[in-house]
Amino acid sequence: MYPYGDTRTQTQPVYDDRDERAARWTLRFLAIGAFVAVLGITVFVSLVALHDEEAPAQKAAPAAPVETVTTVAAPPRVGPAPGTEIGGYVTARKAALAAVNDERVAVVSSTKYLTEAQAKTLVGSAPIVALLVAPPGTGPAVVTGDLAAWAKTATAATTAERDEIKKLIPTVTDPAFKTFYNAEVARLDKALKGFAPTSPIVFGVVVKGQPAPLQALGARADVRLVDVAESATPGPNAEYRGLRPEETAKADEPSMRPA
Repeated sequence: MYPYGDTRTQTQPVYDDRDERAARWTLRFLAIGAFVAVLGITVFVSLVALHDEEAPAQKAAPAAPVETVTTVAAPPRVGPAPGTEIGGYVTARKAALAAVNDERVAVVSSTKYLTEAQAKTLVGSAPIVALLVAPPGTGPAVVTGDLAAWAKTATAATTAERDEIKKLIPTVTDPAFKTFYNAEVARLDKALKGFAPTSPIVFGVVVKGQPAPLQALGARADVRLVDVAESATPGPNAEYRGLRPEETAKADEPSMRPA
């Protein structure tokens, strides 16, 4: 009945696909590895190119400038600063004069206003560095050159200032301002009469001297104060301040000599 044998008792062969699956996974891993490698190379090349583009810009960019702060020292001052209490200042500076033992520059303040000739007589043979002057109706000034030349320049400047105020007055409508400007014109008119170099406008003399002559000056009844500097060469930009006769309580009060 079964010429080709009895197939009922034959065992069907079983197909084993493990090798095929292993081959498929191997191909997948290889593909993934290749993709990762390509991606890594791409990123690396991009970073190198970006760095190469930025490097020249960084090299070419100029360094930020460094700000240099220069501190300018204030010029040396001989004399009281505005607002200084005069009583205590005079006491301290007299003690400083008594302790001097070398040549110094000093500001000699008189008890009253003097002419140029009187001021030179007061300080005797001491070399004069400058004159301190204050014509009526003006503030103090330091004259290091010829007094007559200074008076000529000051007269011209004061005349110009007065004339400008006169032009301004007709345009002012505020009564307070008009009163102020009229008072300024009156003050400057009086000041112009006192600029003569032979008039008593000198209240101080800046001199250079040895201790003994300076101390002798400080002991005179017609000398208010001999204010010594720290050295005999305070420099060309030194600020000299004396005591005017009308300054009794605080330095620079009033700021102008009464007209």
